[in-house]
Amino acid sequence: MTISELSYKAAFIADRRRQLHKQWHTYCNTLIQAVTTTKQTLHLEIQSSPDEGLNFSLFNQFTLQVTRDTGFNDREIHYILSSRDGQHRIPLASSQLGIDGLLDGQIRNTDRQAVLEHYLARISCIYDHLYQAMQQDIPLTVEALAPALLRPSQA
Repeated sequence: MTISELSYKAAFIADRRRQLHKQWHTYCNTLIQAVTTTKQTLHLEIQSSPDEGLNFSLFNQFTLQVTRDTGFNDREIHYILSSRDGQHRIPLASSQLGIDGLLDGQIRNTDRQAVLEHYLARISCIYDHLYQAMQQDIPLTVEALAPALLRPSQA
């Protein structure tokens, strides 16, 4: 292989990585805007920036993390519930972000309403369990939520 061929390939790789990074930032910005501008009260407070992955404080008790996999050219987004101190983590769901800006192959990452609905679908199980616990007057921790939230393949 010649140096010009290697240079071409390196430029292609670098460009694709920049595009994917740009799509991730666009998704994060859209999600932040959607959460902060919704007229509905979600009790989510933004705690970090897209470079670190997004962290939302939920009722000032739990953290909902949105992170991108760290593998080379990886397009996987993970939605994770963690304790406030970060010691206990429960994976909730995963999605794919394409180089074309599509989330799970169908949602444009610039569509605020669709991105918000997608996110809420991934985390709604948390609200369901917290609501149920409050109705039944049961204290909850991330550790106590784990059995109900972990998929059978992860238990």
